[in-house]
This record gives sequence, structure tokens and C-alpha cells, in this order.
Amino acid sequence: MSLIVEDGTGVPNAESYVSISDADEHFAALENSSWTRASSGLKENALKNASAYADLYSYPGYLLNAQQGLKWPRAKAYDQDGRRLFGLPTALRAAVLELAVEMINKSAAETFRRPIREKVGPLELVYSNTQKQPSFVFRLLMKIGARPYSITMQRG
Repeated sequence: MSLIVEDGTGVPNAESYVSISDADEHFAALENSSWTRASSGLKENALKNASAYADLYSYPGYLLNAQQGLKWPRAKAYDQDGRRLFGLPTALRAAVLELAVEMINKSAAETFRRPIREKVGPLELVYSNTQKQPSFVFRLLMKIGARPYSITMQRG
């Protein structure tokens, strides 16, 4: 089955913000051998999962059309500097690429755990299983207004 890629027009049933060929080109330019060695199936799953992760957040504006498969593109969306966002923002595509290669390199649990103790000589790093820190991916998504969903309860 081929990957259905969002092209910035609101593709119905889209599964990824980045195509395998675009990702291949990106990681070849960076000489990332773990991506280039991965199978097409693994790459496709990583791009789908990374796009699904990006869609876990809430974003400004609203969907460009009700039939689109992913949360982007959006109408009336602005970045953190007040610039209007059209199509697929660069930060979104960069976040998906970063997360996809991380998913190939190691488990997602390792990707987002927070170091709670570091030791410089003879090197020791201990991770917390409960404390998380904003990842590089989330910081990229924050540039386009990503916010974790929050539930507001009202008594009354």
C-alpha cells in the first residue's frame, strides 16, 4: 500500500506530512545512514507515526476543509511571531522528519525520557520514567502554535 501524503491542499485520507522520497532526499543530504539503510516499510511506518504524533496537539485556526486526513493545512493559523501560516509549515515537516528518524533509531520511550542525573567522569546518564521534558520535536511544533490538549472541568 502506498503512503498518502498531504500536499498542503487538504488531501482526504492523508497519512503523512512528508513523502518517503522527500525524507530520503533530506536524510541523504545529512548523510544519515540509519535512515538510508531502513526498509521502505519501516520508513513509511515511521513517517505515519511521526505525523500522527504531530496531530496529537491542538493548533491555531481551523481545518482548511472537513475532508482532509490530517490537521494541516489550516485556515487562519499564525505562528508564534504573528505570521500567517499557509500549506504545510516548515517547522511541521521538520518535526515529522526528526521524529521519524528517531523512531527508526530507538524506541519512542527513550526519545522523550528526561535525564535526572548526569555524571561527567566516567560518564553516567540516568533517565526518569515519569518526568518528561519538551522534546526538540515539540519545540519545533510550538513554533506553529502547538498546544497539548487540556480538559477544562467546570462545576455547576
